[in-house]
Amino acid sequence: MSNSQTCARLFVCLLVAINVKAALPEPISQHIAWNPPSSVGVPDYVVKVTTTMFAAGLADPRGGSYREVDLPVHVGDKKTLPTHAWVFPGGYAVCWDGLVYRVNTVGPPADLDRDIHTIVSAHPWSARMLMRRMEDHDPERAAFWYSLSYQTLAPTFIALLLRLGRSDLAAELWKAPEGGAVDCFGCPQQHEADEASWLVTMARAWFGTAYSRLVGAFSRDDYQDAVDVAESLLQWQAREPDSWRERKSWFQLRVPDISFLAPVPALLADSRRRLQEPARPPLELQAGPKANVQSALPGQSQAARIAYLIERLEDVEGAKLTFPGSLTYSFDPVYSALKNEGDAAVDSLLDAYEFDNRLTRTFDFGRPWYIDRTPIPVHDVVQILLGDLLGNSIGTSSPSELRDWWAQRKSSNRSERSFGLLADDKAEPQQWLEAADFLTTRSDVQWSERGKSSKTGACDPTKAPPDVNGERLRTRKNPSISELIAKRTASLVASGSELACSMSVRAALWDGKTSTPVLQQAATLKSCRADQLVAIARLSLGVPGAAAEWALELADHPKFPPLRNDELAPLWMFPADPVLQQTAERLFASSTSSWSPTLKWDEVNSPLLAVPAFRQAVLSALEDSSVVGKARRTMEGRLSFSFANGGGGGSDASDNDPRQAPPGQERPVRVMDFVAWELSNLEGAPEFGLDWSNNDKDMAISATKQFLRAHENQVRAFPMQLQDTNCPGQQVYLSR
Repeated sequence: MSNSQTCARLFVCLLVAINVKAALPEPISQHIAWNPPSSVGVPDYVVKVTTTMFAAGLADPRGGSYREVDLPVHVGDKKTLPTHAWVFPGGYAVCWDGLVYRVNTVGPPADLDRDIHTIVSAHPWSARMLMRRMEDHDPERAAFWYSLSYQTLAPTFIALLLRLGRSDLAAELWKAPEGGAVDCFGCPQQHEADEASWLVTMARAWFGTAYSRLVGAFSRDDYQDAVDVAESLLQWQAREPDSWRERKSWFQLRVPDISFLAPVPALLADSRRRLQEPARPPLELQAGPKANVQSALPGQSQAARIAYLIERLEDVEGAKLTFPGSLTYSFDPVYSALKNEGDAAVDSLLDAYEFDNRLTRTFDFGRPWYIDRTPIPVHDVVQILLGDLLGNSIGTSSPSELRDWWAQRKSSNRSERSFGLLADDKAEPQQWLEAADFLTTRSDVQWSERGKSSKTGACDPTKAPPDVNGERLRTRKNPSISELIAKRTASLVASGSELACSMSVRAALWDGKTSTPVLQQAATLKSCRADQLVAIARLSLGVPGAAAEWALELADHPKFPPLRNDELAPLWMFPADPVLQQTAERLFASSTSSWSPTLKWDEVNSPLLAVPAFRQAVLSALEDSSVVGKARRTMEGRLSFSFANGGGGGSDASDNDPRQAPPGQERPVRVMDFVAWELSNLEGAPEFGLDWSNNDKDMAISATKQFLRAHENQVRAFPMQLQDTNCPGQQVYLSR
């Protein structure tokens, strides 16, 4: 759902038109005339934009006393933020981000000149897109200009200094070099050269910081600050041209884009609502299958528990496992507890789906450093929860359609409902597949948020798998589940649908004895011949030519999107097949192959280690001394590494190993180092550090090669047989 749709759904967009008084205090000099300086060491257009931004609402520091202060701002585990700011009577201060904060305590005077020199030495322009590299300076010394967002604060600093008449300090800051220690794609290599470009940078930095403050306050239950900032933002936004609110491309803008402020009215309305309601006590629940509200609410009926949990959905917190990626709520205890109530919760959830207009405290976003944050309504979470309980194919149904659907089926369990859906000639192909998928999936698999997961240890290949969900329907005849899956596969093949591939695999998982004709029919489609699960099913049943047909399609695979390692599963599941052995040699033996460990070391610790040709390629990569990157430790002990051809990463782990590089010292990283580092995650493998000296790394690499050779006959991967594919997850392990 887009920002504008969310706003419309919550019936709060009309607040934009209301003359809202800003709740943040206005500095005493905000509307006092200012004579802009001339010939100050910064371009005239910077001074002109400064005037524009103060007219919009950028907090005016004139008349304040520059002092040490303690702000009620949460930063990590700390509930307050020590900083330097311009303090005014009334218990508030103007801070370096151009916003007003109420203060907890006021300390002694601070030295403005010394602080500017600290800022200049700390690469203040290096946060144009990505977070500033705090390891490039002492974070304690620079903490007074802490930013609540990933936006550079340097433009705001310059504006504040010009307003104070300290054009000398503004010029010193302007002359600080761009870039600093961060490689930033798309970042300017020099300051913006005209008024329009500088206005874009200045507006986005200041409005973005204010919006980040609003989002943070709302997320951590500080609804008074959320109301204060939201009301101020609406007033400031109302002073700007409508063209600023139109969404634009981020690159080379000539007009500011503050369209990310679209959710502000919705956040204001919901913050006001929360302030008027009594605070709820924390709910002590654990997430996952064991989430049980009975222990937290003893003596309550199931209906009362469900009602209480739905009321607490406004506190649900979603998480992102990848960036970009969708939000997941399975780790939230309220979401888990409601899901565990099962079908009994559906009627109440349908009411929430249709009528609940509250917001949760969760925001969706593309990347951590993006300004855009879209608040997630309770309605959206309920929609996903209903999908978990009833099947994801109902996710696009309207509330009325879903009520009718549920009224006809609520007396049956999900297996019965899935059978009925599979037997329904009028159902959509995706619904057929979802029904077959549920019926043929092992019963210990957890269904959540459009995906599957399993408990730790559930996919143990040494243990017999539990029955599938549709086991009790196995004796059903005329039609049987086998007959229905075959019928649906034939229909999908006739229409050329790729869904036929997955449907035919369901046939093999349900009954291997009768599935060969179904798989062969699906394999008449090119897409199914290339499908690794179809290949696994056909190879498991001994279908002649299955390996050759899959290998032929594999060779024809386009370069983009690249193959995932799970798409190569037949190679490790059937390592003795001569056709697959040749295929593995072709993929891994050459150092110039796109799947060579010398180029794709992030795939080294994967089930591919069970493929002999891949293991040999890994051993060869452990001999490659080509320097392809560098690594170092930050002042805080964090590992940071980068690749010569761009990109990089890091790790927060620091075990005070004496082999680690001293903070700030860079060390070269070779191909063999990246490969050994990946292998160190394999159980029992030797330790390895990217920032160790070459001598230490060479000794560890030698031990790693010995380890890999010694255990080459013990390397196992999951999945290893067709039924294993019915349990989600991949892993590589050593047999004992």
